[in-house]
Amino acid sequence: MTITVPGSDTAPALTLRPWQPRDIPALVKAHADPDMRRWLLRHIDDEEQGRAALEAQEQEWSERTRFVLAVTPTDDEDSDPIGSVSVRRIHKAPDAAEVGYWTAAEARGRAVATRAVEAALTWAAEQWAADDAPVCRFELIHTTGNDASCRVARKLGFELVQQLPAFPPKFPQPGHLHVRK
Repeated sequence: MTITVPGSDTAPALTLRPWQPRDIPALVKAHADPDMRRWLLRHIDDEEQGRAALEAQEQEWSERTRFVLAVTPTDDEDSDPIGSVSVRRIHKAPDAAEVGYWTAAEARGRAVATRAVEAALTWAAEQWAADDAPVCRFELIHTTGNDASCRVARKLGFELVQQLPAFPPKFPQPGHLHVRK
């Protein structure tokens, strides 16, 4: 399964696909970036944690509860992922899903996140369209101060609907809840 996102004069073409074991070193490297560590709730510190993350992803794919896609440049099939997008069903709201994403340091500022998230949302909605409760609401949550994620949300048509308080220990900082219907 692959999703191709066309390139433009200013942005590279992208491929979204399931993460593979050969991607683990790139996953660990991306998670070592201080900016990513600042914003992500979970970190992958070594190859063992990377393998565990991929195993969990395989289980979630088979259950159709969460899809995690590696984002790679389309022009090189052997290139390392430069980002990730996850879309998961929200257990307490069967018609809703939450999107999460990150972009590796070397790929930031090139519209990778915006384009990859849009493609992933379209694809995931199609996957769940035949379910008893198709997805009609997407949520995007990020930590307050993560201005890049706020820009991505706005570009994708997500409306800021709520300022979220900190909820330690899981969410030590306040956040924003963006919604797109």
